[in-house]
Amino acid sequence: MTTLHYYIMDPTKNITALVETPVPPASRPFAASQIMKAEPDCEQVGFLSRTEAGETRLDMAGGEFCGNASMSAAALICAKEGLGQGQTRTLSLRVSGAASPVEVAATAAEQGVFDCTVNMPASEKIEEVTLPAGNREICLPTVFFPGIAHIIATKDELTEGDAERLVKDWCRILKAAALGVMLFDEKALTLRPMVYVPAADTMFWESSCASGSAAIGAYLTGKTGEQVDLFLKEPGGTLRVNAAPGCGVRLSGQVTVRSEGTMIC
Repeated sequence: MTTLHYYIMDPTKNITALVETPVPPASRPFAASQIMKAEPDCEQVGFLSRTEAGETRLDMAGGEFCGNASMSAAALICAKEGLGQGQTRTLSLRVSGAASPVEVAATAAEQGVFDCTVNMPASEKIEEVTLPAGNREICLPTVFFPGIAHIIATKDELTEGDAERLVKDWCRILKAAALGVMLFDEKALTLRPMVYVPAADTMFWESSCASGSAAIGAYLTGKTGEQVDLFLKEPGGTLRVNAAPGCGVRLSGQVTVRSEGTMIC
């Protein structure tokens, strides 16, 4: 039995638990499931550690990449170090699903609240993918990142029920480590994100999704060939997406250190 010490973070309502207690990789999915039972509004769990080189490492329970958790990790580090209001610190994090270090800038807005910007990993490819959808086939743009892929659809093309019913099969067909279905309204700039992580056996309609928002930015700038700077309205709030051809995607949002807790697992 191990006592787990964790923090509950609120990055645009995509409630994330960050565990500081060392947990072996094989035990992380179980530990995550226990924390999520104890914290019903928690949508995902990440595990913090240090590399041999002294870098901060963040591993999600399912081994996927998560931008909101990356911003949460940076905010937590800055909170514990006592970053003063208005001050900014830029951190380089090793994150599961990302081949290179992820850079996150955090500015202390007020006690326990941080304005964060993360340089998202570049997409590996963007392509139209034809997938089975019951008695039909559907062709949808799909953005592949290291550690996660995101399918982009409108609500006219795909209902929430369709997404829930199909996402597991689509994840298997695409051989993705994790798969998001992003229901996107380009005119209203609204996003309803759902993410399935097979290794953690979780499927959530998330309050916000950083990598899914980055996928929208990468898709739009790839489609238009122009810079994109937009504010995506998601169920939990707004994320700012800035993308330019050949320059990757920068994502900005606010993170609150909400609480801390322990549990025996």
